[in-house]
Amino acid sequence: MSSTTEDKKSAPPTPPPVGSPCWVEIMSSDPPKLKEFYAALFPGWKFPEKKKDDPEGVVHYTFEQPSGLSGGIIKLPEGMPKPSEQPMGIGYTVYFYVESIDEIEKNIVGLGGVKVLGKTAERQFGWFANFKDPEGNRFGTYETNWAAFGDKE
Repeated sequence: MSSTTEDKKSAPPTPPPVGSPCWVEIMSSDPPKLKEFYAALFPGWKFPEKKKDDPEGVVHYTFEQPSGLSGGIIKLPEGMPKPSEQPMGIGYTVYFYVESIDEIEKNIVGLGGVKVLGKTAERQFGWFANFKDPEGNRFGTYETNWAAFGDKE
């Protein structure tokens, strides 16, 4: 039996493994305006046309594949305030891979975002930094130190 494009469209999606992130929700008082921020910041994000049955005020997006998404539960360094006492507040932080934190920071601030924590070393493996978008939603960026893995860029 041959497969047609129509068959592929009607086939159910393959679910991700249990425990995998499956949705990243960003709250906004003006979704189309915040879409402009993220579209300019991360050109790899895709924003499909709004479907007629989409709820009002929802802007959908997808990531380029392969996503390479990973995460971790990190012990706070000695003396660091608890999450409830930090400027980033309580909750999860999604980190986006970038080629250069220095460059993306300029873009974030130029587009109306705010730096919360500047470029910080994550042992020898890379660097991270934390920001808030123009609506106050927090997110992180991560830059890999490829030299630590034997690659020289």
